[in-house]
Amino acid sequence: MKVMAKDNRKFQNILLALGLFLFLAGIVTALLPPVMQIETYHFALNCALVVITAALVYFSLLSQNAVVFYVSVNFCLLSLAYLLLNARLGDVPIKEYWPLVVIVFGITLLPVGRFHYKKFRTLYVIPSAALTVLGAFFFLFTFNIIKMKMRVFFSSFMPFILIAGGISLIVLYYVRLNAIDKFPTIQDEDDEPSLFSEEDC
Repeated sequence: MKVMAKDNRKFQNILLALGLFLFLAGIVTALLPPVMQIETYHFALNCALVVITAALVYFSLLSQNAVVFYVSVNFCLLSLAYLLLNARLGDVPIKEYWPLVVIVFGITLLPVGRFHYKKFRTLYVIPSAALTVLGAFFFLFTFNIIKMKMRVFFSSFMPFILIAGGISLIVLYYVRLNAIDKFPTIQDEDDEPSLFSEEDC
């Protein structure tokens, strides 16, 4: 029985690796431009980066480590985005697209947290929304939609941002304290995780 269980586990691991490979290969082939438009040297390096980060995702799933899984998923998605942007736009200017890092880390926090706790919790829902909105806001500066320099904006408006953030958290605290029913799908009670063990948090 132990031998059969071990063989079955190996087969499942192979299926997982093959599934990740086919998923990434499908995305890349669907979104890449014609071959003649791709610079081979950069394309090979970017593909190697995607493969390495995908391997990290695979091993984080095998090790059942939630933190490593979250970080590796984000690096894999960012390397995939970098590959596609380089293939379509040539040498991507990092100074324009760096807010994508903040957005990706914010967006992926929601499904990873949902898988882990089997419910939506304020522990990750609010940071997820905050990171996503913040990344989108930073894009307004990098694409020159807002003409003011980012450092000038934050040096001028930082006190008001801190005040608004503090008031928002205080209001949220009292709303949750006095009217839990207003957040029916966001709960903070302990529950059994569905993807990783609690020891990995």
